[in-house]
Amino acid sequence: MAFDYPQSPHHRRHAPAGYRNYQSYKPWLRDEFTFRCVYCLCRERWFPDGDAAFGTDHLQPQAAAPDLQTQYDNLVYACCQCNSIKGDSEVPNPCQHAFGKHVNILNDGTAQPCSSMGTELAEICRLNRPRLVAFRRGMIELLGLLGRRQSEQARKLLQTYLGYPPSLPNLSELRPPSNDNPEGVRRSYYAQRQRGELPETY
Repeated sequence: MAFDYPQSPHHRRHAPAGYRNYQSYKPWLRDEFTFRCVYCLCRERWFPDGDAAFGTDHLQPQAAAPDLQTQYDNLVYACCQCNSIKGDSEVPNPCQHAFGKHVNILNDGTAQPCSSMGTELAEICRLNRPRLVAFRRGMIELLGLLGRRQSEQARKLLQTYLGYPPSLPNLSELRPPSNDNPEGVRRSYYAQRQRGELPETY
């Protein structure tokens, strides 16, 4: 399930606005997109450098839509590799389209498009680049093996690979110039952890 794309469009729960630098939105986007790349689904916990291996990406590239450079609705969370490969290409908006209806990840690690949009996404982000396919295949095998093991050690390893990162952003400490959905802060993963409501894995 770690590589299952959503079956419904993403509904944004945060709405900060007014930052002059789009990179200031990164803590919000980490929480918004559950600490994983919206394109390849790789998670912060799988990278030695954690969130340093991720950044803010523009759905409509800055060169084509400079007026949307700091608009939150035009920003997503992506690993640096996918971000670099995508470049200035425009990709389908995950808040308008359910990626899970357009591309599937097979057990051998390959991305299988099931629509023209899925083909477009796979080509733009090179979702079948050999190293990514090999990594996914290895993770699928590892997670499957751990899931079949009935031991405390296996449970803890699964929690490591599928759990939330230790450093969750405390959005209540941030002060964007405006925020049209302050309720989202209360539902953030940091707030859930503080209330003891955060599940072990996702």
